[in-house]
Amino acid sequence: MEMNMKENMAELGGAFMLSWVVFGMGLSTLTGAAALAVAWMAFNGAHLLPVVTWSHMMTGDLSDTEGNWMANGMRLVMQAIGALLAILLATEAGGIETGWAATEMWIPDIADNLWGVLGMIAAGAVWWQVHTRCESEWASAFGLMALGGAMMLTGAHEMGASIASAGDGIADTVVNWICDGLFVGIGALVGVKIDEMISGEAEDASAE
Repeated sequence: MEMNMKENMAELGGAFMLSWVVFGMGLSTLTGAAALAVAWMAFNGAHLLPVVTWSHMMTGDLSDTEGNWMANGMRLVMQAIGALLAILLATEAGGIETGWAATEMWIPDIADNLWGVLGMIAAGAVWWQVHTRCESEWASAFGLMALGGAMMLTGAHEMGASIASAGDGIADTVVNWICDGLFVGIGALVGVKIDEMISGEAEDASAE
């Protein structure tokens, strides 16, 4: 597989900006949403957040190992590296205590978290329609702000923090990093399929 260095550097730079500046504001705030929109415009074409990358993966060609899975997998890796570099800078390579602690792996208790999983899927379905229809970084960013409570948006940041902490809680963090994005991506796929079904029914009705 030939690496797209421009694409990967955009992911790294954007994730660096998010971890260094934006997450301190909180993406659930107006200021955080505005900063995210600016980051998307500055690093044009970059996903910046794992949930965005997973949504692209799940709505892309699922049989395309290289073009879809490997290319987007590299985006996820570069996001984590960008976050790691930002955390090392912000903490002076661990000289400043951030109070970060790994979030416990939640997937073993998925039955107890069923409504949370359904919320992630629903949020992915709704937000992906906003993201793909509006063609505006501002609409996508404010959509994430509105739905952020149902999605984990800090996956790359937590991965970077875990690596910077010499792998503290890495197993829990990796599972959460994958599952949080995957369920949002599944929601994006569900939203696409529902939209296709509705569009197909509308075309059938107009043809009659």
